[in-house]
Amino acid sequence: MFLGIAEALDSITSYVKSALGPLGNGLSFTLDFAIDFGIQLVATIILFVVVFIFFWKPITKILEKRREAIDKELDDAKLAKENAVKVEADLNKELENARHQVKDMLDQAEKEANLRRDMIITDAKKEAKTRLENLDKELEMERKNMENDIKKQIVDIAFLAAEKIVAREIDQEKYLKVVDSIIEGGQN
Repeated sequence: MFLGIAEALDSITSYVKSALGPLGNGLSFTLDFAIDFGIQLVATIILFVVVFIFFWKPITKILEKRREAIDKELDDAKLAKENAVKVEADLNKELENARHQVKDMLDQAEKEANLRRDMIITDAKKEAKTRLENLDKELEMERKNMENDIKKQIVDIAFLAAEKIVAREIDQEKYLKVVDSIIEGGQN
């Protein structure tokens, strides 16, 4: 059952030579070798033809379709990128326009607020001036009323004084002098 090393090596060598066929016997070109070589050549050519017809063409068609699809996707992506750039530029323009409009609106609102403030201040000054004028008029009227009251009181006092004078003596000249002195004293 167990073989020796030399026998095992001989057995392996004979098996390899038989598997190699005509090549195993050396490089002798015999008719068997030519037939085997021809069969191998024809089988290889048939294999290439079968692979070319059934596999190469369909695979290259699939690869070509895939390449076209990828190219189309790349073109679509390029167009999408260009559109995105255009949209971004348009949005930036619109944003800038919106900023200008907001700035203009704020400026306009500020101008209107300033005008309104100035109008309120002007109206308040007019109102204050009117009130001061009315107050001056009221004070003037009050002063005149007080003067008239004072004059009336002076006249009343003068009549009282006249009654007393008349009661003591009825001298026309003295009476007039007393009245004049009383009136002059009340006006100063």
